Amino acid sequence: MQDIDEQLTGLIHDWFSRLRGHISAGNSEFLGGDHTMLERERILLTIGGSSGGIVQKRLSEIFQVSPQSMSESLSKLENDGFITRSKNQLDKRETIVALTPAGQAHSDRLAQKMRSQAHRFLEPLSGEEKHTLYTLLKKLTDRPTKED
Repeated sequence: MQDIDEQLTGLIHDWFSRLRGHISAGNSEFLGGDHTMLERERILLTIGGSSGGIVQKRLSEIFQVSPQSMSESLSKLENDGFITRSKNQLDKRETIVALTPAGQAHSDRLAQKMRSQAHRFLEPLSGEEKHTLYTLLKKLTDRPTKED
């Protein structure tokens, strides 16, 4: 018989696989099957979650891409009218990326869609079970990692 750690590892692996499938299906449905849009949508959500915008270099760090790759993605979003870029008035070396009203509206729609997907995914759980899951996941994610 497997010990509890092995059983949990198997369950976690299965859960992540199902979650990835659920997210991919939802994004495919929301984005009309265009998976290349996924990174751009994630960038918009990240900027939308930052009050007053975010430094472009920080976006590169969050997404673990080169500054050049991030700049290319941001140029497309800028051309589509979703973001603006401006120099930080306190540190001219930094570029602040902020959502335009159109970008904010798109980010809000995407966030609502993601909340709806999460609700459907967690639907089998009772309120108490959701609270327990939250508490356990929070405990795992709040713990320092070796990199910290």
